Amino acid sequence: MAHLNLLQIGVLSLIGLGSVFADNPCLKGPPVPKNAAECCVTPFLVEPSAFMTCHSKWIGQTKRQMAMEGIPRGCCVAECVMNSTNLYSNGKINREALTKLYLDSTKSMAPEWKKITLDAIDGCFKMADSIKDEIEAGAKLTPAFDGEQICHPISGTILACMGMTLFAECPAKLFTVNDDCNKLKSYHSKCPFL
Repeated sequence: MAHLNLLQIGVLSLIGLGSVFADNPCLKGPPVPKNAAECCVTPFLVEPSAFMTCHSKWIGQTKRQMAMEGIPRGCCVAECVMNSTNLYSNGKINREALTKLYLDSTKSMAPEWKKITLDAIDGCFKMADSIKDEIEAGAKLTPAFDGEQICHPISGTILACMGMTLFAECPAKLFTVNDDCNKLKSYHSKCPFL
């Protein structure tokens, strides 16, 4: 997967969102009013409604954290999603269960998604392992502002990588080619799905 190496670099820099200043382009959100699923329907870990429940609860804190300097902070949106599937416990993601959920979502999709998904899981877990010291440092942070909850960075690391990788690897025959989708693909090559 040629894109995975480039994407891993993007995700590695994304993990450093905490060290990015307030001019972080990801804080502004996508440059077009289009949902990624309108451009390419990718395998998913949870139903969109479950994701949106977590998103609604935690996105304010997540955006505030993204503007902070220092050690990257965990994404509580992602941890909430992982908790809703019982995949996360004590700083660890159950890779076997995560793989099963993603592959279950590919059953009614184009057959090439199975390999793409397995490759993405392998690449994302390898990437997370390569920055485990930074992830653990983020898990040991103390709140920086009133009401901040500290979430373990592993959930956000894996989910950001998976979302970005799957979208980047969308088979050409399944990707809607137009200006908005092309801009969205470029945006999500650098910014996670929040």
